[in-house]
Amino acid sequence: MLISGLGAFLPDRVPIGWAVERGLIDRSAAEEYGITSVTVAGDTPAPEMAVRACRQALERAEQDAASLSLLLYTSVWYQGPHGWCPQYYVQRHTGAGNATAAEIRQGCMGMFSALELAASHLMAAPEHEAALVTSGDNFTSELLERWRFSPHFVMGDAGSAVVLSRRKGFARLKAVNAVTLPEYEAMHRGPEPLFPPGAGLPNKLDFGDSKDRWLAGPDRDPAGPLKLVAAQDELISRTLEESGITIHDITRVAYANGSRERVEGRAMIPLGLPMSLSTWEQGRTVGHIGASDQMVALEQLLLSGELRGGDHFLMLGVGPGLNIACAVIEILETPHWSSALPATVTAS
Repeated sequence: MLISGLGAFLPDRVPIGWAVERGLIDRSAAEEYGITSVTVAGDTPAPEMAVRACRQALERAEQDAASLSLLLYTSVWYQGPHGWCPQYYVQRHTGAGNATAAEIRQGCMGMFSALELAASHLMAAPEHEAALVTSGDNFTSELLERWRFSPHFVMGDAGSAVVLSRRKGFARLKAVNAVTLPEYEAMHRGPEPLFPPGAGLPNKLDFGDSKDRWLAGPDRDPAGPLKLVAAQDELISRTLEESGITIHDITRVAYANGSRERVEGRAMIPLGLPMSLSTWEQGRTVGHIGASDQMVALEQLLLSGELRGGDHFLMLGVGPGLNIACAVIEILETPHWSSALPATVTAS
């Protein structure tokens, strides 16, 4: 299963010092996290950022949107009017009207499931040529404080897109897996009732508060974090085995864009790899951009030439539910849109 195109839309970055000066985040937290800035889209709709990323991915893939057989839209935050479906907006504005379109709402690891579903779709029938997976989120909202809604994470806005193909590509999706620990479901729910839905209430999302309540309440798993750690270790081992490689073959690792402590403690130390192989230096400039963290990191590394043919890119993600996901991508060649390639000179 090949990757033929990648696209990203990153709005302007806002320095975290700006938020500190306005009391939006504590200075001590900002210094502890090490995040330097986050991308803020203002009034640019989330689906519009996804459309821009999709257009870039399709252009880079030299893929006719009309030939796509599947379009999957991954969302984390609210996308638009109540009862409205963002995937059809993307279809309309990219020309992908022949594709089956669906939205995946699985938190910050939704792109992993979207890749797995898209790959399965393409393998299911020979006439399925290519699929488009995209995500967009704008966290500018009175229902969320992007600078401190969750410990170790500051939310940024972005759009991302990837074109999967059966026939051509500069990279190969070698393996993707996920595991769910539903006993952790209440961790991100907090004390709210299930009805009425939270979208119609004035309460703000506060994952830090809901996690503290879960840890102090009866729903806490007596095994603590040990079950989570064991599940992640097994997931990574299985994904590497399916890829036919070992951890020593991994060139770079992308985890959710959190604080340095979170990326190192949850990803790099368990993997036994140094922080220099992580994408944290890039992630700390954009913040936690929803489900787009890992795909934007991949696009940026290819654009700069930091990933080349023969390299292996490991993606690790986690989301409410509790879901953990892992994927391995092998770079086959430097894509034609990389700035690392020498400029083509046309003879006069």
